[in-house]
Amino acid sequence: MLLQHKPIPGYWYTNIVGQLVQVRAIVYSGSRLSSIALEYANGKRDFVDLDGWHYLDLSIHSPRLERRERVRDL
Repeated sequence: MLLQHKPIPGYWYTNIVGQLVQVRAIVYSGSRLSSIALEYANGKRDFVDLDGWHYLDLSIHSPRLERRERVRDL
């Protein structure tokens, strides 16, 4: 799903080992995305560029969105 590959501020994602990561902010340079501010459940913060974001291979974890999609698929 495309939404899983797009960083959305405030949303939680999980990586392949189940670690929770929240997108805290998206930083733009002009009209171009330059970096994504991440915060892990343990409080660690990190910045990645768009290539780094895709490398993380995250899946969306926000339960509200998952419920909405299940209802839509019925």
